Amino acid sequence: MSERSRRKRRQRNTPVSNVHYVGYVEDEESVEAIMKKFAELERIQSEIATSSPAPEENKENVEGLTEEQLQEVFKRTSAFTVRSAMMETHDEDLDAMELWQVEFHENNIDELFEEDDYVHVDDDFWDREFGELPSRQKKGRRAAQPREKSSSGRRSGTDRESIIAKYKIMQVQVQDRNGNYFMVKKRVSTIDPSLPTYVKIPGKPISRSWAHSILRFTDKEPERISSYYHEVNDILSLDLKEYGESFNCVYMDPPLLLPGEEPTPGKIHIDDLSRLNISEIVPMGFIFVWIEKEWIQKIVMIAESWGFKYVENFCWIKKNINNQIHKGEYRYFNKSKLSLLIFRKEGDIELRHQRNPDCVFDFIKPMLPDEISESKPAFMYDVIETMLPTAVYHPEKNPNGKRLLELWAKKGTRRTGWTTILEKQ
Repeated sequence: MSERSRRKRRQRNTPVSNVHYVGYVEDEESVEAIMKKFAELERIQSEIATSSPAPEENKENVEGLTEEQLQEVFKRTSAFTVRSAMMETHDEDLDAMELWQVEFHENNIDELFEEDDYVHVDDDFWDREFGELPSRQKKGRRAAQPREKSSSGRRSGTDRESIIAKYKIMQVQVQDRNGNYFMVKKRVSTIDPSLPTYVKIPGKPISRSWAHSILRFTDKEPERISSYYHEVNDILSLDLKEYGESFNCVYMDPPLLLPGEEPTPGKIHIDDLSRLNISEIVPMGFIFVWIEKEWIQKIVMIAESWGFKYVENFCWIKKNINNQIHKGEYRYFNKSKLSLLIFRKEGDIELRHQRNPDCVFDFIKPMLPDEISESKPAFMYDVIETMLPTAVYHPEKNPNGKRLLELWAKKGTRRTGWTTILEKQ
């Protein structure tokens, strides 16, 4: 009995009519889109009401519409989107795909619609749509005849290649601060990012539009306040106390030999670093040293002999000129980074924590003929100066600027507030 009643109830269910959804709006539609839709609804209702007068028996309900008329209203208003509601639909505002739809529908733009998602299609799809039809065709369907180009001044770009190029886009839904949703179209790039980019420079004479105003060249070296530059024969044999005894930072890039590497003029073994009297020139502060992964354990032991302990590290992610991550040969993984180990000697010193990242992506610069090690990112100077604000030059608090020391610097490197020492080549 109960099973029969349930079966009967299921039989009485009828499909929901579209008439009930006339004027229906979605939650993500903006206020402008809703008002645009209701304005169109009123226009269609008045148009249908005037074109088909109501019968005599329904004179008291003149504003009512039949079910067929409501179906037509729903059909003509349910295709509204955020984009069509926010902008007027003119022929010159349509893109290539919409212009093709206008031509297909005999210049009738009332039934144009936009899909929510743009799908990437291959060239075979367009060959079937615009090119030669496949051999197996459905009965009763004839090929679309190519239309002659309109002489009404319609803009170009409606050919097959332009439509394919403009249709390869991606549509993303974004929300502004007021809660309104908008559809943003982004073109899908079909270019391989690993390929180099070429810039064609015009021949002589180069037009003035390609030029930029720059400062006049001068041989005069810019003035560096509290900048000390020294070129020596051998840094390992120096008494670093001659250059200062109150440094808060020692930044070094020693040219170290790798395990198994043949001796090279200018390069040193890592055990030779222990000859430096770092502990006598840094009462409290930090050591920043560039080191390959083969010598990480060894440099930690040497720093401990100076009275410093390991606290942090910074990584340089190497990039080639084609914007790809560098891959050097190594035993387990490829070498794609270089570490800057940071050691600290305890003391009362002002620090600015969490102001800097712990890595940087930078390109590998070609080595000059007189260089024995690659140039490191200049970004590290800003990192150190931000981390140690009292060590940088200040006309009142640090007028001498002898708190930042750099060892094995590159030739010509000078910076305000730094003492730079390099070896003659």
